[in-house]
Amino acid sequence: MRAFKVEVNSKRICVAGVGTNGVLSATTNCVASPARRGDLFLEVGGLFPETDEHALWAHLKLKVGDRIVLKVIETDSVDKPRERYRFDSKANARNQKAYVLAMVKQFGWLFLTRPRQERK
Repeated sequence: MRAFKVEVNSKRICVAGVGTNGVLSATTNCVASPARRGDLFLEVGGLFPETDEHALWAHLKLKVGDRIVLKVIETDSVDKPRERYRFDSKANARNQKAYVLAMVKQFGWLFLTRPRQERK
């Protein structure tokens, strides 16, 4: 299978892979905002569509000068993910509703709702 071998500053972080069917990603982020002081981090994750599970191999804080090496390899074995979890659609809906209500409050908007109509 194809996999990612990831190193930071010559230290092995993980060998991540999802087999012959899935999504594998390695993302380096810099969040530039005064509140977060330019957070830098690396995340290696994936998705196993057969089980609808997300996977996380690494989530590391970085600093200026760090050297990241990602090598695409073919291998028969990979590291076990640190975490596997399913996307919780009910929790996501609750979070989205809470976000919308917070924005309504923040912007001083008026939030109107109609009573739900019963289905026939």
